[in-house]
Amino acid sequence: MSSKSPWLIFCQLLIVSVGLLFIISTLKPLWFKSVIDKFEMRYPKGANPDFSESPIVQRISRDENPNYKFGFTEAAVSAMPSVVPILTKQNNTVSSHPFFMDPLFEVFFFEPESFLKDSKKTHYQCLGSGVIVAKGGFVMTNYHVIKGVTELEIALTDGEKKPAKVVGIDPETDLAVIKVSDSTIPNIIFAVPNQINIGEFVLAIGNPFGVGQTVTQGIVSALGRDSLNLNTFENFIQTDAAINPGNSGGALVNGAGELIGINTAIYSQMGNNIGIGFAIPIETVTSVLTKILNAGKVNRGFVGIQPADISSEYLGKEGEFYTYVRSVLTNSPAYRAGVRPGDIILAIGGLRIRNSKHFLKTVANLKPFSKTNLKLRRGEGTIEVRISIVERPIFN
Repeated sequence: MSSKSPWLIFCQLLIVSVGLLFIISTLKPLWFKSVIDKFEMRYPKGANPDFSESPIVQRISRDENPNYKFGFTEAAVSAMPSVVPILTKQNNTVSSHPFFMDPLFEVFFFEPESFLKDSKKTHYQCLGSGVIVAKGGFVMTNYHVIKGVTELEIALTDGEKKPAKVVGIDPETDLAVIKVSDSTIPNIIFAVPNQINIGEFVLAIGNPFGVGQTVTQGIVSALGRDSLNLNTFENFIQTDAAINPGNSGGALVNGAGELIGINTAIYSQMGNNIGIGFAIPIETVTSVLTKILNAGKVNRGFVGIQPADISSEYLGKEGEFYTYVRSVLTNSPAYRAGVRPGDIILAIGGLRIRNSKHFLKTVANLKPFSKTNLKLRRGEGTIEVRISIVERPIFN
């Protein structure tokens, strides 16, 4: 036998063994799995087993990422202590069912039918929500929650009720500030203004239907909604987080538990949540809160013009003009300056006016007792008048 014979025999055995392994792995794969499992148990250092069920690894994962399995727990725990139920008493006669207690139901949807009313009750409690926004027990809520109240109370987490009083109101943004006698409730943290984005996760916290504090989750569906005709000055955040009657005045917070808005209304034909809710953004909340705490009221500019939008079909050139003077208040600054119904508003203070809401917001931001120029189109000509700015009266 030659010296190459053992090598040839070895090669032949190797080829046969590999062939057998291939056939067995194809026809009986479970045999190999059992052998590998036994090998990993005997020699763990060279193995890479699945530790997904190990309690040690689960604990490490939770420590590294607190929201690994608990969603928005930290955000909710951070914000919930600052959101309180508001109980009010009013001289009205309505149903005692909590669904009909929120004034939002009556204001935003439809007038309750007579069969829903209870003539035997002359006082009722209205269930809404509020947010502690500043140290000292200052609470921000919706104006429609406390409108016409005779008594105000805040319910604490332990069930105790504390009296509260109205500090200031702003009906045209549907906001109000009240003060509770208990100043130990922690105030919520405000988010950075103008940093909210469409698609961002949010939580709505409030007291829907009076059942108790409730947290719902959704996303920001849209920004800058200003054509709902709910308030004079609108700039709503739209969200699909469930908002129901009783959530009015509650908090809309981001994933860090920071306040981004005050829940105000839902869009629905039947009064139930269908995934379209609206909140007043933190920019408006901050502005109104600051003015009420500093001056006791919200000062805005006013000229006495009721504007309206022009349909493009009446324009000589589509998009050239948008707003006209629908009416002028007698003896108002606009009336004294010679502004007349039918005038087309081109610009105020050098700023071109886009539409009627833009005109109202622009005038509102002007300082009372100042003056500015108003550019108008009357007939075929253009005129410019000097107009005084006065303090806007409260329309509620």
